[in-house]
Amino acid sequence: MNDQRLNPGQLQQAVAAANRHFSLIRKKYPHLRAYLVISLLGDQTSINSSLERMIAEYPALMADSRTKNLMLNFLKELLPEKSTEAQKKTWKVRFQRLAQDLEFDGNAQVALVFHELDYNLIWKLQADELVERQLTPQTKASIRIVLGTLAHFARPDAGSCG
Repeated sequence: MNDQRLNPGQLQQAVAAANRHFSLIRKKYPHLRAYLVISLLGDQTSINSSLERMIAEYPALMADSRTKNLMLNFLKELLPEKSTEAQKKTWKVRFQRLAQDLEFDGNAQVALVFHELDYNLIWKLQADELVERQLTPQTKASIRIVLGTLAHFARPDAGSCG
């Protein structure tokens, strides 16, 4: 796979494009009971998690770098429960400063996770043009449905797979 890295702005763009794409799928399949995740290396996080939560819960999403290590160490410094507004603001500023230099792995995949398994619907989705069929296993033994990679959705022309 290509080493495609995204900055935080490109990650936000990819998330927005993936959510728009998911809206098309939900329109086409109104009975679909699923949500989007970002997955890589067998781990996943909700696509709509805050950047802070994504980073804390899913460090594999960040490309290895000095900034990644700094961020992970910074996140270990928890604010006391009774933090003042000034302490919270200082923490947020430090977080934003570090986050702006992070890079994210564009090879991470945007996939569906089902609330209810409707195998007939899953098999229809496997063959749908709105799904990235090269990344979606084309077998009745799999329930994995991939819409594309973050790098795909970060492209300015992202809107459909293919």
